[in-house]
Amino acid sequence: MSRDFSTRPQAPARSPLDLALVAVGLTALAWSASCAHGSWRDAREKRARVEEARRELASARERVSSALPSSTEAAFSRQALLSLEATPPVVLSALATVLPPDVRLDGLALDYGGALQLRLHVVARNAAAYDLFLSRLEASPQFGSVSPGEENRDGEVRAVVSASFGSVGR
Repeated sequence: MSRDFSTRPQAPARSPLDLALVAVGLTALAWSASCAHGSWRDAREKRARVEEARRELASARERVSSALPSSTEAAFSRQALLSLEATPPVVLSALATVLPPDVRLDGLALDYGGALQLRLHVVARNAAAYDLFLSRLEASPQFGSVSPGEENRDGEVRAVVSASFGSVGR
């Protein structure tokens, strides 16, 4: 039997538990790398889809503007662009950002002319909530030409408000 009496440190014996923990760690590392790679790939694909949609929109704008050169046709072109950009879901989403909790939209009429004209039928719990809605609507960069119409301020406020939406045709 030979024994090593040297003073150099001896490597500890590796137990099966140590090897199993190293294997688990390497597996977790490989799985994390795979997930990260998949996320980056998904992000690249989504960016490519967004860019393609932007190119399609620019192409549609170009086709519409080049197809309609006269002033009457240019107004129609603005109206067509507006109807592409300011769809009802977009308008409703913008309205949702300015509606206080105590105000609800009871009706909405959209008129796609030179500019998108809105006719809002709103109901507010009280006059303060209605006034807050009007101030938010006027302060929003998405809405312009805000003009309150008929209103009933007895208890619950019922009112009609006219406004324009979007930057096209303003």
